[in-house]
Amino acid sequence: MIFKIINTAPTIVAVFMSIKQGHAMFSCKPEMLQMFNKWVFNKTALMVNGTITVIAAFLILHLKTFV
Repeated sequence: MIFKIINTAPTIVAVFMSIKQGHAMFSCKPEMLQMFNKWVFNKTALMVNGTITVIAAFLILHLKTFV
């Protein structure tokens, strides 16, 4: 039981951080635009990348996805 609690904490942190990053990319925050302009990402590409990041965050919750 304690093992499940210990494993759940980093998983929840990873999901929260992924959703936060995905939302920042999807909403095209200036910091994200500045960072991704180095790789020639326009706003549309940044929004698509943010959407994929949020979807991947929810897939983390289904652990069999990555096994």
